[in-house]
Amino acid sequence: MIQKQLLCTFTESSRYLKVISDIKETYELADKRLFVFQNEKNIKEIFLTFNIFKDKLIKTKYANTISVHRKKHTNTIYTLNAMNRLIEDENDGVFDRNYQLNWELYKNSIILITDIGVKIVPIKLSSIVSA
Repeated sequence: MIQKQLLCTFTESSRYLKVISDIKETYELADKRLFVFQNEKNIKEIFLTFNIFKDKLIKTKYANTISVHRKKHTNTIYTLNAMNRLIEDENDGVFDRNYQLNWELYKNSIILITDIGVKIVPIKLSSIVSA
């Protein structure tokens, strides 16, 4: 079975069409589509998510692109570091691999780690672009 890797590229609304074109040239998209999400609080911030084949992961990633994960039932996009920090925050500072986050609290959001802690950004799907 061929495994996929979900990536997320951060860009601005004024550049996202060019960035989509660049992504299509840089990666072989596993699902032949990109999901365009918009920050609900700052509509100029765009998050592009797409799957690539894990065995074709290239060493040089496209700028402002990170590996992410997604909970489909809540449409939550997150990094593992951010999820681990949330577990610590919700579990009185203790990281426990068996602790279950309440993903409903993070519905329709992207969760990232920053220098000052966890950043939770509310998002909405703007469009799906075929590749």
